[in-house]
Amino acid sequence: MLAARYLGPDQLELVDVPMPTISDEQALVKVEACGFCGSDLGIVAGVHPRAKGPLTLGHELCGTIAEIQSSASDFKRGDRVTAFPLISCGHCYVCRNGSPHVCRTLNLYGFDVDGAMAEYVRLPVSSLLMLPLTMSPFVGAVVEPLAVAVHGVSLAPIEEAKTAVVLGAGPIGLLTALVVKSRGVPSVLISDVRQSRLALANRLGLTAVPAGEELRQLVQQNTSGDGADLVFECAGAPGTAAVMTELVRSRGTIVNLGVFKKPVEVDLQAVNFKEITILGSRVYTKRDFEAAIELAEKLPVGQIVTHSFPLSEVNVAFECFRTGSGVCKVLIVPNGAQG
Repeated sequence: MLAARYLGPDQLELVDVPMPTISDEQALVKVEACGFCGSDLGIVAGVHPRAKGPLTLGHELCGTIAEIQSSASDFKRGDRVTAFPLISCGHCYVCRNGSPHVCRTLNLYGFDVDGAMAEYVRLPVSSLLMLPLTMSPFVGAVVEPLAVAVHGVSLAPIEEAKTAVVLGAGPIGLLTALVVKSRGVPSVLISDVRQSRLALANRLGLTAVPAGEELRQLVQQNTSGDGADLVFECAGAPGTAAVMTELVRSRGTIVNLGVFKKPVEVDLQAVNFKEITILGSRVYTKRDFEAAIELAEKLPVGQIVTHSFPLSEVNVAFECFRTGSGVCKVLIVPNGAQG
């Protein structure tokens, strides 16, 4: 079968590899769609601290079960599924105390072991989550990043909020804004420096505002000068780290979903003087994943998919994802699935 393999720095190649064989409590999943993630940029560049070639990329997937060996599972051939891609040790403090998603040695499919950017992927039955057969593969492949948004929003005091600001209108930012809006927050603003992403946010029914002075003024205007109740940092950029403490009100909450590649400056004096709560958010729990599946067909999440390519064009797809204009979520569709 064909698979998109990271072989070394700046080497992403389509490789013919043996079809996986399965054993007890494993399933062979025929991949219908698999998304590129921002972390894949670091993997292919050779700077990810864990990923080593040769490695099949991909942890955002939708597919159907082709084969399964399990005596205790209700899954069967033909079921549409996604995968919970986290691999926790089960022994460290957080694993022992109910938070394996922040495991001290957390691994993931597509980072530490072969992922799903291939015609087929072998997965443990325990990682599978059922998707409706009516769900578009393009929506199914967005469930994983949607779960990231669901988890980040779940950490915030959302019920008390009247105004929320989302910094960054990439896939995670757009999905976060949609989740926040679905939770009933009256005013949700999303900002970015890219006009194409602001336009996409508007098409999704969100209130999109250019980053910078226009955003500052609108937040002040909408809150009578108090600042936003909630700020969700979804860009992982120095500029958003610098402005997030300015936009949030005193005793407000900042949730950091963006992954910063290196330490950045944060105004800790503002954190002190305004008694700001800053919360880190990492991936998701299985409950978040299940909640994302329920939300996926209620929200226009499939619209964040701006480009799709066959597996044979994986390098074209990666370059589109890395450098293309007007790009948000890029999917690989190994077997010609339609959105």
